Amino acid sequence: MVDGFAFSEVVRKLANLIRIGKVAEIDGSNVKVQIGCVTTGWLPIVSCAGENLIWLPVSKGEQVAVFAPFGEFAQAFVLRSIHYNNFPAPAEQNTISVSAKSDVKVAGEGECEVTFQNGFEIRVGNASLKMSDSKISLNCGASSIDIAEDSIVINSGSITTIPSLCLCNGEL
Repeated sequence: MVDGFAFSEVVRKLANLIRIGKVAEIDGSNVKVQIGCVTTGWLPIVSCAGENLIWLPVSKGEQVAVFAPFGEFAQAFVLRSIHYNNFPAPAEQNTISVSAKSDVKVAGEGECEVTFQNGFEIRVGNASLKMSDSKISLNCGASSIDIAEDSIVINSGSITTIPSLCLCNGEL
């Protein structure tokens, strides 16, 4: 026969295997989770952490699942994001949707980098395209074209024209 303590310990561990809570505090890649009246210690967040890295910062109040192997919170980790009232699923559920309140950066192992920070920028080697609400800039080495609402500025060491193209009265 199992004594009372051993049985209650099994019940406690079983209850702690998977718990649902909300992010209470954030410290980089670790969070404390509020589960009922209890707040966990610092726990790591599950993310893509291999050669292909995806980092999505969590939000305070985000609903998460805490997995505790063998029912022990000392080994626990956080599986993030369960949609609920404060953070609902997007309306267009068949469309890939990215919504961010912080800067977004996408970089490949090659020389391609895309950044969304007060506009949009894509870089490939020494060439770039930048777009903001008031300007478009195209750069390649020492050459550049800047287009604003009231001006176009072209900078280059040399400009080669194609004789067969002629702009007359705004038409080709």
